[in-house]
Amino acid sequence: MGPFPHDAPKSEISDANPAGTDGFEFVEFAHPEPEVLRALFDSMGYTLTARHKSRDIELWQQGDITYILNNDAGSHALNFVDAHGPCAPSMGWRVVDAEKALAHAVSKGAEEYTGPGKTMNAPAIVGIGGSLIYFIDQYYERSPYNDEFDWVHKAYPEGVGFYYLDHLTHNVFKGNMDVWFRFYCDIFNFKEIRFFD
Repeated sequence: MGPFPHDAPKSEISDANPAGTDGFEFVEFAHPEPEVLRALFDSMGYTLTARHKSRDIELWQQGDITYILNNDAGSHALNFVDAHGPCAPSMGWRVVDAEKALAHAVSKGAEEYTGPGKTMNAPAIVGIGGSLIYFIDQYYERSPYNDEFDWVHKAYPEGVGFYYLDHLTHNVFKGNMDVWFRFYCDIFNFKEIRFFD
């Protein structure tokens, strides 16, 4: 693997990678005052690149990183913020085959999200605290955003030097570390690298 994830060969579904994960497609953010996030993203070198065609949802990008800013009334994201405060209500994972990833996850005990207000028209499961994990199988040159968003800027601008996401961290309620470790291990065959208590 070179310095960037897209330099690596495309992932395959295997015993080691049963859901066919292939990196991060996006992290979704929501806030009761979305201008706070717009200012933060801008200060970090992200560019507003697209707006949803019919909903109050924006794409902010830099390098191969996409942040989704969701301010759409009635969305899962804003309902999640009502319960948890400003946060990241979902993330999108690149996978080889979204339907196969969903079927595998459900077969291992995950709950498919079938409720209202999804951000993307893509399969999703319920994660920590009711957050969502979307499975996205169209990425790079087959952008998942073309059908639902209008581009207002060239996609994936260089920005100030952020190129890709290599990891995310979850905060869980005390006593739940093992529950969520098993979730990621059983469904995705993830391994524990570090543990912060």
